[in-house]
Amino acid sequence: MKRNNSTYRNETKISLLYRGLNPSTLWQSLVETQIKKLQHLASIAWARITLERQPQANPAFRVLAVLEVPGPDFHAEASDFTLRAALTKVARNLHCQMQSRKNRQLARRKNKTRLVFAGSSNFVRV
Repeated sequence: MKRNNSTYRNETKISLLYRGLNPSTLWQSLVETQIKKLQHLASIAWARITLERQPQANPAFRVLAVLEVPGPDFHAEASDFTLRAALTKVARNLHCQMQSRKNRQLARRKNKTRLVFAGSSNFVRV
């Protein structure tokens, strides 16, 4: 049985949890678009997003995100005066984390290639 707050697209499951808010298709679509923007950086198996409104807190809106990917998961949290701004902050934080990991992986691959060329018999040191 498929739940109302989860979406299956490109094998990415998005699960939304609302605290202090009524579920809205607008918020679900905002979350989906932000997750789609991150999919080119890593293979996201599951995205668990919590949208929270705390009336006594200042700022009132808080977004928590956990992205399950191969390897260590990505976590982010942000608060702001609007839900959209908090979601944007979380997406930016996740993007930075994912881009950093991807850059480290690419650098590791480049270093391995240099070692292969350095160890080959055709390489001449001056």
